[in-house]
Amino acid sequence: MSRSSWWRNHEGILTTFYPLFLSQIVSFVRALISFASSLVVNLGANTPLSLSFFTYTALTLVYGGIMIYRRQKLQIPWYWYALIGFADVQGSFLVNKAFQYSSITSVTILDCWTIAWVMILMWLILGTRYSLWQFFGTAVCLGGLGLVLLSDAKASDGSGTCLFPKCLFRS
Repeated sequence: MSRSSWWRNHEGILTTFYPLFLSQIVSFVRALISFASSLVVNLGANTPLSLSFFTYTALTLVYGGIMIYRRQKLQIPWYWYALIGFADVQGSFLVNKAFQYSSITSVTILDCWTIAWVMILMWLILGTRYSLWQFFGTAVCLGGLGLVLLSDAKASDGSGTCLFPKCLFRS
């Protein structure tokens, strides 16, 4: 069997696992960014906005370059992109600022709620319909959130910071 016929026979598998592989790379990079943010804060630097500078610069260079290369026009007026970008920068600022007041585990727990809240808000505001697979994916994320929550509660029994009831009411 030649190599090209193997690819043709297994194209469905590859189209399924390629996006999954890419999403795992994105998750790994996000974990590295969170670790780096926590490390910078632990070293005493107070730079929550500049921690995101390279991320936004890379996004601008990559996607701006792709749009220029393809000679695409903007889908919506530029000021909507500016407004959404401003909101995203503020969110990133607050996440990076949270590392000064909490542990990396607690910040990750709060960050994991994003997927569930976006689904709820999009359902309420835009009336978006979701498939069972999307609900399943959200359930997996919330299951991971529960595991991180248990890990944080167990780790904070001795010392450290925790955002949840067992730690909040400790005297």
